[in-house]
Amino acid sequence: MVSKRGGKLQCFSKGSENIQQSCCAVFNTEFTMYSFCIGDGTHKWTIQKRYSEFDALDRELQNKFPKKMLKIDRLPPKAIFGSMSPSRISNRQKSLDSYLKALLKETELVASPELHEFLEVPLEAAISDDEVQNSKKSDKSSSSTDVSQAATLSSPGASGRVSAWQAEAEAKWGGKEARKTA
Repeated sequence: MVSKRGGKLQCFSKGSENIQQSCCAVFNTEFTMYSFCIGDGTHKWTIQKRYSEFDALDRELQNKFPKKMLKIDRLPPKAIFGSMSPSRISNRQKSLDSYLKALLKETELVASPELHEFLEVPLEAAISDDEVQNSKKSDKSSSSTDVSQAATLSSPGASGRVSAWQAEAEAKWGGKEARKTA
């Protein structure tokens, strides 16, 4: 995947961690978090995901891109028993790493908001150099350009998560114009 500001996205497995969670002091659940380092040549970040999150992503991508997903190896099957065995966790980690790398080779999948959200692409990596320059110019110009900047950041080039964050912030705090009059 080519991010807007850096190069091709790459992913590296960082291992796994078993988590035990208690609910109501009676029900205990244990699950594994798989860690991956994602980078685009300019930025690096770490994500931690459960197998169920990979499964949900896979289903979304299968529905939206059925032909592209034929090229991608299937996820390892769910395990009802023995899912916490070290060998199963290690094999699953390797399979999930291969799965992510295969997704990142497919340009159409990489451009999808589903994958951007799953990879938790940070704001700096999600916006283009042009959008950064526009942001700097709008800080120096009048508040009327703040509206056009908001439209730029919520354009199809920005990730869905960034657009949602921006809309939430504007709803809560209002634009610069609203703060100046207050």
